[in-house]
Amino acid sequence: MEKKILFNGTPTEKRAALLENDKVVELVVERPDHFRLVGNIYRGRVMSILPGIQSAFIDIGLEKCTFLHATDVDPSLLLEESDKLMDRFTGDKNARKQVVKIPIEKILNVGDQILVQVAKEPISTKGAKVTTQISLAGRFLVLVPDADFIGVSKQNTDAKKRARLKSIIAAIKPPGIGFIVRTIGLQVSEAEFINEAHMLIDSWKKAQDEALEGTGPKLVYRELGITTRVMRDIFSDDVTEVYVDQDDDRQEILSYLRALSPDLCKKVILYKDKIPLFDKFNIEKDLERLLKRKVWLRSGGYILIDRTEALVAIDVNTGRNVGKTSLEETIFKTNLEAAAEICRQLRLRDIGGLIVIDFIDMRIPENRKKLEHFMRQSLDADPTVTSGTGLSKFGLMEITRKRVRPELQEFFTNVCPACGGLGWVFSPETVTARIDRDLRRSQEQKKEMPLSVHPAVYAYLLKDDAVMKRMLEREHKCTLTLIEDAGLDQDEYLFEDSRLITEKSDDSLADR
Repeated sequence: MEKKILFNGTPTEKRAALLENDKVVELVVERPDHFRLVGNIYRGRVMSILPGIQSAFIDIGLEKCTFLHATDVDPSLLLEESDKLMDRFTGDKNARKQVVKIPIEKILNVGDQILVQVAKEPISTKGAKVTTQISLAGRFLVLVPDADFIGVSKQNTDAKKRARLKSIIAAIKPPGIGFIVRTIGLQVSEAEFINEAHMLIDSWKKAQDEALEGTGPKLVYRELGITTRVMRDIFSDDVTEVYVDQDDDRQEILSYLRALSPDLCKKVILYKDKIPLFDKFNIEKDLERLLKRKVWLRSGGYILIDRTEALVAIDVNTGRNVGKTSLEETIFKTNLEAAAEICRQLRLRDIGGLIVIDFIDMRIPENRKKLEHFMRQSLDADPTVTSGTGLSKFGLMEITRKRVRPELQEFFTNVCPACGGLGWVFSPETVTARIDRDLRRSQEQKKEMPLSVHPAVYAYLLKDDAVMKRMLEREHKCTLTLIEDAGLDQDEYLFEDSRLITEKSDDSLADR
């Protein structure tokens, strides 16, 4: 599979896109006023402890306090238990989670200052999630402070290679610091390990020094910017070319690669054409469809993507695909095509949490097994942690995908002020019925009443020789002076320039 990475920079935002076979599968966006927080390390202050949910709220200097759960608290913070607990650490990278559970109220106290790392971005109304189990990720290695162990990615099952990697790391790491070899580091040289180990150790020492200065909430380590971060996390040997349209970004990438893998610098290309970089690779139009609810398939079928508070629901439909042979074959091919597109959309939109897919029902068990196998393969190719179930008897498949930041839809858009995120507004007929009920409630009857309404409601009231307007006037023994106001939402109307009625008011909620 041919892979390319594109970097596009403007004063308003920076974007990085990963292409697989010339089709965009991942998009990362960063803006000057909205930097990513995941990976940042802060000195925070414990503001409150909630034993009932085994959690604490930590002030790290952001608008909202961050959330710290007991499972993310390093028990070694309990000083009198530190030595005993640290002795129980093993070579397993999950060792910290295997130690005995201690109630959070016995580890932390209100007012304590602790180092925490952001593990999950603020999403919707929730603050960021943090952990005291700090780690610094590099391209080949992950540094784990205060945990003297060496781990190797489980992708390598060869015992001899794992032993070799551990011996290399053991020879270069200082005591009291652990390292984990990432999957991408399984094939690199000893020199590359040494270079990155030194870089990570220096970064951790600077963070420690910063944390010791002053008191109160403070940022002590900032995660890499979008350019270097994408190169660290996405760039691999199977990426054939990296296009950058800003020379500053290109120099940043080259500086990072020279320190780790100088041979890879030749893959970085400065893009100079007049045609914008994303237009040149025909992906701008694809990104414009990024937030569409309906995604069309080549066969004529389509998928619908809907988000709720609890989950994302994806529905598969044959659409215009009438097939050429049998109905079962048409459905099977549509489901397979939809499965590939769904996995791509999950990565592209960065959808996380619980996802429920409603595939079209198939009668042949073999086809169901083929679809389940294809989905497993596609999900395994996703670098974000995912897991899924088989098809239920109703044709549903459940998937969970790790969510550490808001989806691109939340990043790019605001909730509609007219519908409040519902996606629907009251029809002119419904608004007219609400006007009728509001007039009935009115204690003060007037002969003439100015009424401002949205143009759609205005047209409805005057339709068919103003039959609806005359009906209201006859029913309530008044004269309505209609005012067309395009500044109102379709759900809103205004009596006498003083009383604004909207679907967001308590009265209208009672009307629903």
